[in-house]
Amino acid sequence: MKIQAINNMNFKGLFTDKSAQNDGNWRMEYSPYSWENNNTSKMAPKARIDIYAAALPDNEEIYTSYGNNAENSVDILGTESYYRRSDGKMRKTITEVPALTREESLKVQNKKFDIFLNMKKNKYNKIKIEASIIPDRLMRARNSYNSYSKNIPFSFFTGASIQKATANRMGDAFNTVHDDALELYRKFMSYAKLRESSDAIAAQKKENALEIELLEKARKDGKLIDISRRDIDGASNALKEALLSTKEAAGRYVALPHKTITLESILKEIGSKVNSADIPAEAVKFVENLIKKGA
Repeated sequence: MKIQAINNMNFKGLFTDKSAQNDGNWRMEYSPYSWENNNTSKMAPKARIDIYAAALPDNEEIYTSYGNNAENSVDILGTESYYRRSDGKMRKTITEVPALTREESLKVQNKKFDIFLNMKKNKYNKIKIEASIIPDRLMRARNSYNSYSKNIPFSFFTGASIQKATANRMGDAFNTVHDDALELYRKFMSYAKLRESSDAIAAQKKENALEIELLEKARKDGKLIDISRRDIDGASNALKEALLSTKEAAGRYVALPHKTITLESILKEIGSKVNSADIPAEAVKFVENLIKKGA
């Protein structure tokens, strides 16, 4: 089955709604990342997004319950892959289709990173606003405490009920200061975690962009050996065929599901003592071991 091109504006990421091309009947297709499900290029279970995390799940989910038994699940791009309406109507069938190559996977991931970073930004802006009102509350509570403490009636003739009421008000003011101080601390820690995880996502996005650039150039120059999709028979055949002659190894790259390496580095790891006829098989054995270990 032909998958929509990565640069098609209708392409929504890993989930693609094909209902319009299916006579209006529900059809949700899923194209796994090349590295998904332990580098098998197969669909992984859905996992909910953690706004504080420094990574996105491969098959991310934003789940919402609307009450009256209505609920739905969308990915970070807003593509709905499951729903149940209040009238009981439900759609949940997902058709798994061929996986993305590593180059395509990185492009989709960066597209999702942009949205994830914006979600984090909105969240820490909200926290900043919420935290900004706490100092005023602390100041008011402190002033109340000081006011009550200065006016505690120490006279022998003052009733015990008045003294108790004043002490209670002082206690309330102290508790307000205590609770607001803890709340301010929690908000600061949440803010810090969001900023740190945003930096980590931005750094990964930058690394992805550099690798995308490398893969695009290698592909255009005819220097790319792409064995990143593992959901097909003979997934490593392209590498085996390329090594029928090792004279053109210089400058060539091999796209694995989880990273890109040079062909020269593979040959170096195999060693010079391997017979020429055995090089293709040994190279495939080496890279498949890398893929299996995720190394």
